[in-house]
Amino acid sequence: MDSNLKLDATSAYARIREEILSGRRMPQERLVAQRLADELGISRTPVKEALARLEIEGLAVRVDAWGYVVRSISLRDADDLFEARLIIEVANARLAAERATEGEVLAMNKMLDASAKRLRKGDLAAFQSCARGVHERIAESTGNLQVIRMFKQLNDLVVLFGVSLLRLNPERSAEILAENTAIVGAIQERRREDAARLMHEHITRGHDSFRTAISSSRMSIPLD
Repeated sequence: MDSNLKLDATSAYARIREEILSGRRMPQERLVAQRLADELGISRTPVKEALARLEIEGLAVRVDAWGYVVRSISLRDADDLFEARLIIEVANARLAAERATEGEVLAMNKMLDASAKRLRKGDLAAFQSCARGVHERIAESTGNLQVIRMFKQLNDLVVLFGVSLLRLNPERSAEILAENTAIVGAIQERRREDAARLMHEHITRGHDSFRTAISSSRMSIPLD
């Protein structure tokens, strides 16, 4: 493969992925290769490669022969993510309370500060990114490469879930910040069972909030 073509495909993938996870491209929005190529100033071939990669990662869905759409989060997706997060992230919190170094706890607190700043500015997409950054620092502090890998595989869909949640219920953002702050506090104080419990409650509240927001919203959310 031509090195420039490979670079273009990588750049296109990174750009489109960031636009999806930041909420700038909405669920069910069409991702047409030629249109994206024109926007990025590159040929259609690397864009098609980028879209195929995003499909593999679950962020884009192929629709018939004409192209892709941004994946939406269904109720079934939310339920599956809820179960997966309870398995992975509750364990992460417990391990982090045992293993996190002072530097890693400091990184968590810095990310909390960044979350608070984004929230004060009303930038919910940036807030969501920082909020998930807290959870990423928690995962990294476990020191378990397999756990970190599983977390990263899950995280993109959790970000997509979070963007959908905050779009439906922006008031949830302040609750997320408070809950993340409590989790990090328990980790910092080495209260492993409290950290696990608080993470469990945080995930459960987010899931319940999403389902409640969907049931009271006029938005069309697929069941499965």
